[in-house]
Amino acid sequence: MSPCAGPIRLGRDDWFRRVGEVASSVGTDGFHQQLVELFGSTIPHSASWIIRYSRVAPPDVIYTWNVPQDVVEFYSARCAPLDPFSAHWKRFEEPGVRTLAGFDREDGAAVDPTPYNRLFKSAAKITDELGVFFSTVGNSSLGLFLEREKGRFTAAEIERTKRVFPVLDGFHKTHIGRIFDRLRFAGEANETQLAGRPTLVLDRHGLEIFANAGWRDAAAGDPSIMDAVASAGDERQVALPEFLLKIERFDRYFPLAPSGTMFVLAPKPETGGEAAVERPASPVEIGLTARERDVFDLVMAGRTTGAIAQSLQISKGAVKNLRLRIYRKADVSSERALVQKFGRLTA
Repeated sequence: MSPCAGPIRLGRDDWFRRVGEVASSVGTDGFHQQLVELFGSTIPHSASWIIRYSRVAPPDVIYTWNVPQDVVEFYSARCAPLDPFSAHWKRFEEPGVRTLAGFDREDGAAVDPTPYNRLFKSAAKITDELGVFFSTVGNSSLGLFLEREKGRFTAAEIERTKRVFPVLDGFHKTHIGRIFDRLRFAGEANETQLAGRPTLVLDRHGLEIFANAGWRDAAAGDPSIMDAVASAGDERQVALPEFLLKIERFDRYFPLAPSGTMFVLAPKPETGGEAAVERPASPVEIGLTARERDVFDLVMAGRTTGAIAQSLQISKGAVKNLRLRIYRKADVSSERALVQKFGRLTA
């Protein structure tokens, strides 16, 4: 079924089936795609978008359906700075429902949609957009949008969207909450145990998205913690007087903080003052070649793919392939699992 198949009437069995599909996707990478499909199932439309709006960065297109790639590129290059939805959110930062046509109808509107309409509507071959904005998290908000090729979204459709909005926003908040919960995992071998270690999340501009009470207390008592955060480079962990500062960098699609960074304070292991690495007696026993062992050693030292490639004077692609071979031989599926299995560099 395509995302625009329908429309589905609220309260019908097929509506609740869609709601169930969204509920089961909470906390997964495909959640927001499921959410925009639920939104679109009640309103006829020709295309859909998911866009992240930020106070400090241009609008970022996260997902589209039935939108030509050249239109997405044109929006990002030419139209994003003129986007009236973005301008409205930056001014008011309010969740809710809006239409593109609605900007035209408002007397004394704070946002002028004319430049955007002239450029984007003709390029995208649309006549109206219907959008919902979710609650602000940190410095950003997520918007879901439906587009129409002919005619405007009607008052009845806008009212229907307002009735659905609490469901959509509630799911979104639950999804974000699930991600926050995951950020509290200590990353120990048994990841079902929630440790609540001091945690800080920064967006790609270095602005705070999240910090728990443990982090605030620790940072207040030890200024070196925030100094280490400010100076963190490619390291995966930094030794501090009382803690190990563990660093994880998110990719651009991570829903909480795209291209952001998470910092977690872990207890410093008792090592008698000496740096130590706990490993099996001989990784050669799992069949590593000499080159794989070189990569293995650097991974265990917390080096990034780029740093490993530079150190060994090979390409990043070659490093990634060597990593995969090491994971297979070690019977793990990730770098985290490899470190957990063979020991942790404690600096």
